[in-house]
Amino acid sequence: MPPTAGLAALNFFTADVQGGLGPFLATWLAASAHWSAERIGFVMTVSGIAGLVFNGPAGALVDREGRPRLFAAIATAAVATGTLAMLPAGSFIAIVSAQIAATAGGALMAPAVTALTLGIVGKAAFAHQQGRNQAWNHAGNVVAALLVAAATFALGAASAFWVLAGMAVGSLLTLLAIPSRAITDRRLRGHASDNADAALLSVLADRRLLALGFALLLFHLGNAAMLPQLGQRMAAIGRGDATRWLAACVIIAQLTMVPVAIATSWAADHGYRTWLLPATCAVLCIRGVMAAMATEPLWLVPIQMLDACGAGTLGVAVPILVADFTWGSGRTQTALGAVATFQGIGAALSGSFGGVLATQIGWTASFLGLTAPAVAALALSLLLAGQASRLNAAAIRARV
Repeated sequence: MPPTAGLAALNFFTADVQGGLGPFLATWLAASAHWSAERIGFVMTVSGIAGLVFNGPAGALVDREGRPRLFAAIATAAVATGTLAMLPAGSFIAIVSAQIAATAGGALMAPAVTALTLGIVGKAAFAHQQGRNQAWNHAGNVVAALLVAAATFALGAASAFWVLAGMAVGSLLTLLAIPSRAITDRRLRGHASDNADAALLSVLADRRLLALGFALLLFHLGNAAMLPQLGQRMAAIGRGDATRWLAACVIIAQLTMVPVAIATSWAADHGYRTWLLPATCAVLCIRGVMAAMATEPLWLVPIQMLDACGAGTLGVAVPILVADFTWGSGRTQTALGAVATFQGIGAALSGSFGGVLATQIGWTASFLGLTAPAVAALALSLLLAGQASRLNAAAIRARV
């Protein structure tokens, strides 16, 4: 199998693996294990905190040790094992422990796949390949969601576990099919020496990375709660079946992200990479205003398509920007882990922030309140774009 085809297949299969059961976990715990909303919420909170804890160390581990193909396999096995271990587990402690194991694997997966991509195609072709990776990843999400929906309808809620297991097997077989000789340490590390500094403190000392991290924190603070709150608003005002509309929106969003990812990689390759983040933040501002005006389920479709444009762009642009800022330092994956932690903090706070606003001042004001962090993210991203545009163009596009 050609290495780039292997990357495409790997991203297709890991789309379902990296996040574990994701939203299906809460449904399974409620329907099959008969857990209360309080216990489910605690499991989700612990999982979120574990993700924040593991992101930075996972990236640093990949930077220090290299061997991204091995770590991608370990991550896949951890997610699959942790998820499947929940099936026979009956106790609260067993479920939480299994979910933490799956979360640790998911945290390791992202830097491992990014490092594998760099090791195969190098820096010059990274933007193009990252767009392809994300396009295949979103396609995998669509297929996995359809498989889970069909299997759940036919066989029950537990079938979601076996869909994930099948995707995990596909991931492992793909990793075996990628020849180890296709991965070059010189391309992976950007000429960095073996003792390159991969410490988290060195990442936090880079003002550009800090600005990127805080911009993404603000972005996700405004973004993460919007779709769930839209569903709650539609349910509250009794406008059709909100669950059905939300399910349709998830599929529409993933389909939209495929061309968006490809277009983003083209823009990054043609000198527009520094302006991708400001454009994404501007789209979120527009989405927040539209959400504030939404009173019918049909509004969910264009609003979620805008969300897909933002998420599809970020999935390609953020690794590219981080690679630009850290190239040659040997700490690209450490930086990606740190940035992912910033994103996770924003997403974790978003639900509470939006919920308080909705309860205290109403739905319309809540969506406008969620738009405020997006405006701050836009301002910060514009400052970052000004700094990033002064990077040495030859260094950005250097062939290794």
